[in-house]
Amino acid sequence: MAKTGMDRLTELKGEIFKCIHCKACRFAYSGEPSRKGIGEFKGKQGSVLYEGMVDSCPAGIEYGWEAFWNAGKIWIARSILSGDLDFTEEVRDVIMPCITCGQCSAQCENKIPTVDIIESLRAACIESGVPLIDKHELVVKLVKELNNPYGGKKDERMKWAKDAGLEKFVNNKNAKIAYYVGCTASYRQVEVAIATAKLFEALGMNFTLIDEEVCCGSPFFRIGAIDTAQALMKKNLENFKNVEKVYFSCAGCYRTFTIDYPKWMDEEKLPFTTQHAFELIAKLITDKKIKFKPNAELKGKVVTYHDPCHTGRHFGIEFEQELIKQSKNLMLDMRKLDQKLEEWFEKPRTILKQLEKDVGIKFVEMYRIKMNSMCCGAGGGVRAGYPDFSLRTASLRCDEANAVNADILTTECPFCWRNLTDANEMYNHGMKVMGVLQMITEYELLDITTKPTEKDFL
Repeated sequence: MAKTGMDRLTELKGEIFKCIHCKACRFAYSGEPSRKGIGEFKGKQGSVLYEGMVDSCPAGIEYGWEAFWNAGKIWIARSILSGDLDFTEEVRDVIMPCITCGQCSAQCENKIPTVDIIESLRAACIESGVPLIDKHELVVKLVKELNNPYGGKKDERMKWAKDAGLEKFVNNKNAKIAYYVGCTASYRQVEVAIATAKLFEALGMNFTLIDEEVCCGSPFFRIGAIDTAQALMKKNLENFKNVEKVYFSCAGCYRTFTIDYPKWMDEEKLPFTTQHAFELIAKLITDKKIKFKPNAELKGKVVTYHDPCHTGRHFGIEFEQELIKQSKNLMLDMRKLDQKLEEWFEKPRTILKQLEKDVGIKFVEMYRIKMNSMCCGAGGGVRAGYPDFSLRTASLRCDEANAVNADILTTECPFCWRNLTDANEMYNHGMKVMGVLQMITEYELLDITTKPTEKDFL
């Protein structure tokens, strides 16, 4: 029998009651009050002191009162479980405007999986009979009718590939590897899909684009529409069951397949392995199989990098939770976790540092990075349901890129790309927003020194 949101919330009861309401969850660098930074900067959204601990919960910053910070949502979860509070539309309207970025979990000294708790709380709320907000109802309706939340037609899902001369890869029956494109890159940010597929082609990868792919389900896991999310999950597991490996360019899709599917499906593990495209490129650089060509247009440009929550902090939290499960007592070797986190977050930076060396860009980090990175504002159903809040959050992140004088703000997720681009234009931040792999493809930077083999890709 399918697991419900209330089932998950009940399973997490012990975690929920670990919260001591210390409020560390509202900050980035909560344990480093003396951390050095770049100082005060007055941006489009006001003045921020990028030093020490910085408010970094988007919902708390936006709405300002206790219920919207994570500590407040934990009180709500406790009250629901103890029977002191019933689900109502008022409760829904407090727990929904949360981007589920995971900053609260990253700061928590008690290692509470707050994203799981919030998503389970939302699912239980919807299961209780409280309706979704109108904008979320619309995307659920669209995905049920068209298998994507944008209203795109099925026969247009792979149009970008045909237009870009990549039609030979659509339903390529001889491939052991698939590229899961996702809805945003298929119907909106086709630049990301084209750049990724062309990069794979240039590397000599034999891959397939499966035109039966449907939405990964990420938006619906996030907003509590679990039945819809699980239905999409089952379709994708069926569609991709004959490949050995699936690559992604979307952080949210990658997180959903890799982290969410095993939690919600009947089997213990996926029938294929998963990897983000940036992981492959970073490994090929480390193995000295590729480097980059100099480029006069990019030389001297200040480039910074935004860590997507779904490929950054969410994976870091998952690594942490796995170590906790493996521990036979309350002790946790933080050195192991720190090493794994450093290796993980270094992967996209391996690419950017090689670009700095070969191309001549100047790679500069923002203040909040890696596990402490500020969210772009797009996830958790907030972009669809609360667009003004979503774009103000993206502008806060663009402010931080402006503070380091970035000419180009890079990321590796089409959803982050979209929100940061929109905020960049709406609030006149004056930068260029690009995907890292998009930059490599569009500026023709790839220089293959040793041709990769199938073994490199698998």
